[in-house]
Amino acid sequence: PTDHREAYDANQVLARLVDRSLFWEILPQRGREMVVGVGRVNGLYAGFIANAQEPVPDPEHRGRVKPGGTLYREGIAKISAFSRACNDDGIPLVWLQDIAGFDIGAEAEAHGLLGYGSSLIYTNSTNQVPMFTVLLRKASGAGYYAMAGLPYAPVVQLATPLARLAVMEGRTLAIATYNTKLDDEFRIATADPAERASIEQGMAAVEARIESDMDPYLAASRRDVDEIVSP
Repeated sequence: PTDHREAYDANQVLARLVDRSLFWEILPQRGREMVVGVGRVNGLYAGFIANAQEPVPDPEHRGRVKPGGTLYREGIAKISAFSRACNDDGIPLVWLQDIAGFDIGAEAEAHGLLGYGSSLIYTNSTNQVPMFTVLLRKASGAGYYAMAGLPYAPVVQLATPLARLAVMEGRTLAIATYNTKLDDEFRIATADPAERASIEQGMAAVEARIESDMDPYLAASRRDVDEIVSP
């Protein structure tokens, strides 16, 4: 990845990590927002789990697509099963994170996304094989935790200089902080120019503070990542 906004092919990243670029992808047609499979690193087998960044087909609505970098029901089920299978076979796991979080909304709730997410978190909490986490670019919200973030005790957690680590991103927290002052479209709901200016200033300050906290070097200084490595 070369930019905070640019999409890239997760398979190209995997090809540069595994021996001879040989990667056996598992269930490529299911949960396509996630790429899982097995490769060798210096001759040793490892399981890899990565977030796809390009738009992916919506399995619930034929012909529609969903944004990549987000956890949906099929993808959660796939990586949970793969994580457990690697643990049962004694294969170490490498988690390559570039995730905005879990899917949200009424449809996600109807699909039982919370239950699927709980299953994944339980799996990663009880695995016995070594797990390694690499923050490629974005590591946000509950997705960061579900994909074996630091609280789940990976052997090492690495970050690239592009990584942005946050439980909640700046714009999201600003909206949450000033929610009672916003309408349903998250626009400032006041006609008073002075009040509008005060709210805008407050939201901008919250967003700027969180954006600063997301800096990977600051995360490293707080030991939220073990080391920053160049792509």
